Amino acid sequence: MIFKTILRSLTALALSSAAVLAYAQSGPVLMTINGSKIYTSQVNEMVSMAVANGAKDSPELRQNILNDLMVREVITQDIKKTGLLNKDNNTLKLKLAQQNTMLELWLTEYFKTRQITEADVKAEYERQLAFSKEPKNSKQYEVAQIMVATEAEAQEIIKQVNSGTKFEALAKEKSLEKVSGAQGGVVGWVFPYQLTPPINDLIVNLGKGKITQSPVKTNNGWHVIKLDDVRPFVMPPFEQVQNTIAQELVQQRRQEAINTLVKEAKVVKGN
Repeated sequence: MIFKTILRSLTALALSSAAVLAYAQSGPVLMTINGSKIYTSQVNEMVSMAVANGAKDSPELRQNILNDLMVREVITQDIKKTGLLNKDNNTLKLKLAQQNTMLELWLTEYFKTRQITEADVKAEYERQLAFSKEPKNSKQYEVAQIMVATEAEAQEIIKQVNSGTKFEALAKEKSLEKVSGAQGGVVGWVFPYQLTPPINDLIVNLGKGKITQSPVKTNNGWHVIKLDDVRPFVMPPFEQVQNTIAQELVQQRRQEAINTLVKEAKVVKGN
């Protein structure tokens, strides 16, 4: 990738039926499945959680929860019978899923006192609006790339493109960056500041439809860059982008929270 690396928080992989069913088992038995009992207490716990999330306690809700517990139990039993957790990387996936859930619980608690307000979104919009008016950010560039391992490979690609070989075909065949490579090298519309140096400086002086005539080195490899198009950038009205900006702020604050914990942690490598 030629985009700057951005840390991303973990995402949920899966939920364990066995873990979900680890409720206090008390009160009347509502159902028995192959000898395993589902108790009133289990339904009550699920109802309490649903009510806390805005649902209304009702016979229909309780029946739906009981049905859900039944499904989870039969799946759990089948997992035990087939030994599914011992196959492939399923044990690791289960552990990661638990960690992901803990992360989301922590972030939910974190945001209870740090909610994104409309004023926050408006202020960020105004910041981006002013930023877009700076001359260096007044244009967007449609960029394509081919990334290879060596300078010699990049030079050969430049030679082939100059001789008439299609850039898109070479990107699909040779690029080590598989996402853009699969699309003929297309990265998309970007601002220069979104690109890794020195590509960010080169792109503004590259003619439309042209490729770099010398290989470009980054920490990821050697690149041949093509500029497909250029367009003026006009910031959309606030109403059109406020939801996107709000989501960006949430992700930004999530990352800031995680970075703070990592910074404060005492990390010792090795023994």
